[in-house]
Amino acid sequence: MRLFLRALVLLAGLWPALPAFAAELVFRDGFETSLRPATRGEAARFLTQATFGPSDSTVDALAASDYAAWIQAQTALPPSFVLPYMRTQAGIGNPLEPIPFHYFRQAWFVRVLDAPDQLRQRVAFALSEILVVSERGNALGNDGLALGAYYDILLRNALGNYRQLLEDVTLSPAMGRYLSMYRNRKPDPANNIQSDENYAREVMQLFSIGLVKLNRDGTPVLVNGQTVPTYDGDVVRGFARVFTGWACHCGPGQPCPADPFPVEPFTCSTEHEMVPYENYHDQGEKRVLDGVVLPAGVTARAELEHALDILFQHPNVAPFVSRQLIQRLVTSNPSPAYVERVASVFENNGQGVRGDLAATVAAILLDREARTPQPDSAAFGKVREPLLRLTALWRAFDVMWENDELFPNDREIHETHNQSPLFSPSVFNFFSPAYAPGGALADAGKVAPEMQIITASFAISLANDVSNRVFWGYRGGPMDEFDDRVRLIQLQRWEQALRPAAGENEAPAGAVDRLLDRCAELLLGGRISPALRSRIRSRVLALPADEPLRRVQNAIYLMATSPEFAVQR
Repeated sequence: MRLFLRALVLLAGLWPALPAFAAELVFRDGFETSLRPATRGEAARFLTQATFGPSDSTVDALAASDYAAWIQAQTALPPSFVLPYMRTQAGIGNPLEPIPFHYFRQAWFVRVLDAPDQLRQRVAFALSEILVVSERGNALGNDGLALGAYYDILLRNALGNYRQLLEDVTLSPAMGRYLSMYRNRKPDPANNIQSDENYAREVMQLFSIGLVKLNRDGTPVLVNGQTVPTYDGDVVRGFARVFTGWACHCGPGQPCPADPFPVEPFTCSTEHEMVPYENYHDQGEKRVLDGVVLPAGVTARAELEHALDILFQHPNVAPFVSRQLIQRLVTSNPSPAYVERVASVFENNGQGVRGDLAATVAAILLDREARTPQPDSAAFGKVREPLLRLTALWRAFDVMWENDELFPNDREIHETHNQSPLFSPSVFNFFSPAYAPGGALADAGKVAPEMQIITASFAISLANDVSNRVFWGYRGGPMDEFDDRVRLIQLQRWEQALRPAAGENEAPAGAVDRLLDRCAELLLGGRISPALRSRIRSRVLALPADEPLRRVQNAIYLMATSPEFAVQR
């Protein structure tokens, strides 16, 4: 409970301010153009925002390069997809053969911990919490094949164009089933059939424009002090008629039936996008967003593309998407100026292209608010998602494993972390981007989305989980001998740094301080408060000097369970 409350206090800015450190940053139009991070801590802080956690090797590489070059190199890397890996691990050659969902979790952990395209992996995870599909949803239970194919759509488009992403998601069989656009029929009053409105509503509310009209800086447009809705029920019904006539594509080599709608007499391909069946598409005139009328007699595909173009061109899309990506990567409460700078890049990447996600993500990470430390800000930063706390710990301390399969506890990670990829309880994700816990944050008009899944009991269980991984789940430790599926941190080099040199009775003076410095670089971006450092140092020095492993473990445990680690600053 104490950890839970202190994390809230820290984010609210009521915890003692962290010390600032030197930053040699040069900005042009609000975006950072300096050659490289000024310190290893700054490099680690950047990688905390842009990857699943810094490691010594990635910090070294970035420190020898510069932010823009790193982003450019990451963007050029090919995607490390999950579905081919899943098929290999499951021993499946038939592209239509089902794959249990646990192979997706296994593939996800392997990719986020070890894949070189870390920026793409990190953005894809962020997108999975905006354009939500879940194994717990409609007709997707244990369907690893459909969900792996969906996640590969996010990976393929994570640094591509949002318009293409929107279309690929719309036509995904996983999304079609999840939000019931799959085999959605045109209205037929004689048979009491109405077009399903589910996808039509969510593609607007959650995937593109939101509920109210926005200024470019993400603040709501006000008329007589009131917000202005972006759409009403008639618009939803119009779009519902647009999204009719789509069904699964049949498998490779199979003859596609003329009419799969009454009953689908073939095995669906969950990798291929859904295909149109014109007999079930409503070809009547439709009124959609902002009074736009779609003419009658248009095919299902042409009308769908027109409708998505209308959504994509809406002025809300840039601030709506930009703000949520900032929240997932950098800070829960970006200033309106930050949102506007990023939204302007979403609208035009400098070459006249709208929706360029690579340029948008670069703008998010290189913005002055992201790169300039703000130790005294009451609003800057974000609570780390439970999965990101775990991946940060593992990557910081050189995670390794012998068997790609997941240990049972990690295979059911949602039971200990209240979160698992593609496993949210609803289309509204694990938490709302507008969620604000009570108290100081709500009173200040600020949000902390991740706090929606962090209860008092969970805060305790998470600390216990860290304890197990640090004191048991290390290479050469009890779990190493117990099961080769366990992900292990490697502490040998950290322990060696605290051992006396040959012929000496004790470790070099300052070895403990150097240990704390290095841990703080990787876990806290080099920004540790004097109070926390003093407490950890006292505890480590109270342990026998001839037990360097215990000293290392205590330092890591205390830092990784601190409020300063719980909040990404």
